Amino acid sequence: MLKIINFIILVIFVIFVLIFTIYNHTLVRVTFFNYESIKIPLSVIVFASIIIGIIIGLIYHFYILFKIKKENKEKEDVIRNKNS
Repeated sequence: MLKIINFIILVIFVIFVLIFTIYNHTLVRVTFFNYESIKIPLSVIVFASIIIGIIIGLIYHFYILFKIKKENKEKEDVIRNKNS
């Protein structure tokens, strides 16, 4: 069931990307600190930004989870050492 829901969400996202690309096909250049990109569609820039944001959010999320698990393990070790 979960695979079907993930697939449906992916299809909706792809359809949204296609519709957005059709309506925003204007070519733009991105300038960043004196560096200038080639002309690419606005929709590509927007969705690349979204994907980069998602990746950064996932990295932060997994870092926090790892930190919490590490703290819990340290607490369990302290408790075990007190009980021994």
